[in-house]
Amino acid sequence: MALTLAACTTSGSSSTSGGNTSELNLQFTGVPISLNPALAGAGGSTVYTALAYDSLIHLSNEGKLEPDLAESWKYVGAGNKVFELTLREGVKFASGKPLTAEAAVASMQYFLKAGGPLAPSVGAVDKVEATGPKTVRITYKTANPDAAGTMDQYHGIGVLIGPDGVANPQSLLTKSDGTGAYVYDNATSVAGSRYSYTKNPSYFNPKAQQFSKVSVRVIGDPQAVLSAVTTGQVDYATGSPATADAAEAAGLNIVKAPFFNWELVLGDTEGTISKPLADPRVRQAIGYAINRDALSKAFGANFTKPSTQQLIEGADGYDESIGYTFDLQKAKSLMAEAGYAQGFPLTVLTESILDRNTTYSQAVADALKAIGITVTLKVVSTTVPAFIGEATSKKYAASIWPSAGPNMFQNYSQVSGGLFNPFGHKDAQLDGIMQRASAADGSERTALYQQASQRFQELAWLIPLIATENVYYVSSKLEGISASVGNPNPMPVGPTPELAWRKA
Repeated sequence: MALTLAACTTSGSSSTSGGNTSELNLQFTGVPISLNPALAGAGGSTVYTALAYDSLIHLSNEGKLEPDLAESWKYVGAGNKVFELTLREGVKFASGKPLTAEAAVASMQYFLKAGGPLAPSVGAVDKVEATGPKTVRITYKTANPDAAGTMDQYHGIGVLIGPDGVANPQSLLTKSDGTGAYVYDNATSVAGSRYSYTKNPSYFNPKAQQFSKVSVRVIGDPQAVLSAVTTGQVDYATGSPATADAAEAAGLNIVKAPFFNWELVLGDTEGTISKPLADPRVRQAIGYAINRDALSKAFGANFTKPSTQQLIEGADGYDESIGYTFDLQKAKSLMAEAGYAQGFPLTVLTESILDRNTTYSQAVADALKAIGITVTLKVVSTTVPAFIGEATSKKYAASIWPSAGPNMFQNYSQVSGGLFNPFGHKDAQLDGIMQRASAADGSERTALYQQASQRFQELAWLIPLIATENVYYVSSKLEGISASVGNPNPMPVGPTPELAWRKA
């Protein structure tokens, strides 16, 4: 599934010399949700923390789990409820303090208490404890079949913060305290524009430090992104279907992988703000009113696919036999059965940071006119954190935002809280299916994940719209970059030279 730009060789000087003196310039669409890993975001924004903070387990570009701060891991006993990791020897935080089991436990406990946006995605943690100088044990309230996956660089709990940072979280906004290959350089950074990182002099594997300095530049406009990478201002950038042809013509390497499942989040399932949404027939009618094939073609079929269910194709739990079809007659019939044949007004919160020019959102609003729903878009045009704040404020009955996850467990964990569930709805049937799936393995787990996908469709809390691919533009000066369904957001760092990006 991986789309590799160049072979991950170990024979070049950049892989064996202990790093080099070149600089790496990256682009990201928006500002960091936070430079504090316990409060940070996931996806591509992980770059802001991954540079300075290693995780217990590293997710490679190909989607494989590799040792990082933890050299090994295992479940203890049966039932996927107790998970134990053995830490690497000789690792220090940026402060100079050693990585111990006690320090790891303190960081993980702080993450759980901080209540950041990633907290819902790590499973129902009961307790975290040190069972030896270098062993950490996590006990879950319910089975967690993907405990190792939640310890990677994208989930937060396994991204370890040093004792100084845990004691003074506010300091993490200007000074990193991780074990990563680089440290945050506040002096040369410009808030909202450029975030700079320099080599960590005490990193446990200097050969994995491929650059002397790394900068992340905030550039949102697709044309400005294209200009920055074609003129050499940045070496790596998040691309756009609208500019992909021009990027290819300019000689840039293009990497892409499926990632976002854009959804209409119908959070107000009790009808607190919008009474019609309390009726599942209304929510299902909305699902059938969307012509996803037309949307996909309009937005660029090379990078966009219709999305009919809670997971994207290739994820564990995807079931090609289910999903919403475009059936306008059925949608109108359901609206009439629910007593809303004439429709109703609906305010939908959206943003123009990821949904550039609110193109997706306007298309959805236009589609719902066919069943009488008059949509007013409330657009947040500043930052992702501002949008998250509004989406979780309980002021809006619906919003538009993408979900993600390589399997149903990760997706379910993500959408069970936060902006996907601002009003806190629950479903005993769905929860029961996921509890059984979490304790199962192999094909049995996959079958239960598919049952969960079917239940999501019946509940119609989340209406899938289109699945988009992450598109990246890469300078020919770089190698070792790939993306996959298992990891559609490649990071420039890794605990070994083979896993890190390199100068070509």
